Amino acid sequence: MIIREEKKREFYTVTALVREAYISADRSTGREYKLVELLRESDAYIPKLSLVSIIDNAIAGYGMFLRGKVGNQDVLILGLLAVAQSMRGHGVGGALVLEGQRLARKMGYSYLFVYGSNVYYPRLGYDFAYNFGVEPPEGLDREHMMGIRLDQDAEPLSGTLEYPEPFKTLEMF
Repeated sequence: MIIREEKKREFYTVTALVREAYISADRSTGREYKLVELLRESDAYIPKLSLVSIIDNAIAGYGMFLRGKVGNQDVLILGLLAVAQSMRGHGVGGALVLEGQRLARKMGYSYLFVYGSNVYYPRLGYDFAYNFGVEPPEGLDREHMMGIRLDQDAEPLSGTLEYPEPFKTLEMF
């Protein structure tokens, strides 16, 4: 498995993967693929943290890490994680998350948050966001807002996690 930055020529393939990955997902809005397109055009988009997993010369998974805020502090959000149906259960998603964390640390980010499974993400070192002083945006369940401290010397946080505008535009929550 190779994990690397997504290339512009792969945008269509990645969008199709996201659509396929979320078609039968719990809590899917059916608009996740559209969200990817809007986020790529937003200030929250970080090309170096838009990652693909390649297996046998094909894109097997995708992770999009985005700029967010808690109060006036910059944080990172795992905005989207998608794995091809045929590759689920093979460690693709976890590998994308861990590589994203590694790169985020290198780029100086102190915290990373994700709205997702409170069973899956703790296996990757995540804890409830409220244990870091962070609450989810209105409409999201705090029992599924997870976070990880990437820098052990990071300043404490206090406030509500602010997601990029496209999440609000598409009414993702």
